[in-house]
Amino acid sequence: MTCGLPTFATCHGGPAEIIVHGKSGFHIDPYHGDQATELLVNFFEKCKKEPSHWDMISMGGLKRIEEKYTWQIYSERLLTLAGVYGFWKYVSKLDRLETRRYLEMFYALKYCKLAQSVPLAVEE
Repeated sequence: MTCGLPTFATCHGGPAEIIVHGKSGFHIDPYHGDQATELLVNFFEKCKKEPSHWDMISMGGLKRIEEKYTWQIYSERLLTLAGVYGFWKYVSKLDRLETRRYLEMFYALKYCKLAQSVPLAVEE
């Protein structure tokens, strides 16, 4: 995306929140190759009919990176998180057991459901 190329990336994990499907790139499901192939073919056919479509997706990707994912934005978020964590630890006198329980709760409420939604590989 940062090079201005239309981006096709997995709909799982980080790319799912980075890419806005159809505006700054495209989500593909690696478990459904036929759908991914169809999406790629449709994109290139549309670009052939409307050359501006390539530029539209390319500019959408560049705009998304510039708005959300520059090093400046990343460093500011990192410093903010470090400050919040430091303040939280200082105020709450947080120890390791509490931290582990917090992370276990976060895992159970958020990540466990996400992990269960990933289809298992099927051997043929």
